[in-house]
Amino acid sequence: MGRTARKAAKENMRTSKAGTLNRIRPGGALIRHPERGFTLIELIVTLMIISVILALTLPKIGNAVYSSDLKRSIRQIRAILSVARSNAAMERIPRRVVCDITKAEIHIEREVSKDEDGQSILHYEKDNSILNRTYKFPEGVRIEDVITETGQKELEGEAYLRIGANGMITGNIIHLRKGDEKYTLFINPLTGNVTIDEGYLEEYKVEIGNPS
Repeated sequence: MGRTARKAAKENMRTSKAGTLNRIRPGGALIRHPERGFTLIELIVTLMIISVILALTLPKIGNAVYSSDLKRSIRQIRAILSVARSNAAMERIPRRVVCDITKAEIHIEREVSKDEDGQSILHYEKDNSILNRTYKFPEGVRIEDVITETGQKELEGEAYLRIGANGMITGNIIHLRKGDEKYTLFINPLTGNVTIDEGYLEEYKVEIGNPS
């Protein structure tokens, strides 16, 4: 009789579903432990990682043929823009992508508030959050210029692509060059999609059909 009771208790202790353990209260009542779900933070981080992986996918550029260095640079620009937009929208804190034309590198900065003489002053500092780093362009690849939201063409120093707390980008054209090869990167301000055309173009390209 004792063995039969112990066997029945063991049967009731078995897991009815993956991750759900059933236990017996004194008196025979069955306790069911609900399955653990995902937290909001886990979902946000997962979506951000997925967006970065998708951003690293090679963009379409029609029939243009370009070098592996330019290909890698274009992928990195897309990834950096995706990270900046995701972080800005998730934290509701503006970002800006800094294109250092002179040093041939690119990185992300975040807006911060600093108190000076009782006044709150907004400025930017380098964003050291997850998945962010300074990207140095391969030897021979350089940013020829950047056209900002004001239409100003920046030829040297730093040029900024500003990203609002809603993820919207201002500043929409980057010109890359390696030797005689030139490519124009059009950035959609709403979606962040990057369309690449061979040659040097200054007029903003409206995305029609399948975006890059």
